[in-house]
Amino acid sequence: MRASTSVNAGSMADIAFLMLIFFLTTTTIATDKGLDQTLPQPCEQGDCSSEIAERNIFQISVNGDGDYLIQNQKMQLSELKQKLIEFIENTDNLESMPASPQKVYVNLDISRSLNYTNYVQVLDEVKAAYSILRENYSKLKFDKTYIQLSALETQHVLKAYPFQLAESTGIAEINQE
Repeated sequence: MRASTSVNAGSMADIAFLMLIFFLTTTTIATDKGLDQTLPQPCEQGDCSSEIAERNIFQISVNGDGDYLIQNQKMQLSELKQKLIEFIENTDNLESMPASPQKVYVNLDISRSLNYTNYVQVLDEVKAAYSILRENYSKLKFDKTYIQLSALETQHVLKAYPFQLAESTGIAEINQE
């Protein structure tokens, strides 16, 4: 009798399968990073448009050069946060500003040629303004910081100061004056 020269490969598939499982479970997969924003729910009815009073809209326009037009006034980005807080709070009860924070919509009109970093900076300033308002409301209403609130209290604060954002692209150029 002659000895067989072939190798028994029956268990090779088992070993390969075990190695595959090992590498899949021990390898960390990099996740994509992006902006943490919740998209609006899809419209279930026929007409989802709604009328928003002009006094409730806080307008921010940014052209491709990074010039800021805030409430139809040319300003610096550093002024945005305070201007938005004043608009939302409307401490003087002006007719040109919203009657309550729940009705405020921030309309962000961005040029398509704007650097993405500038867009994120604008969005960060808007979110920082809302963070300050929510923190102040938390201390006033619950005598706690925003992070210390329970889930129910957090929902109450978010309902008092909802972040309602409308975004569009392709604005006209801001006049250099």
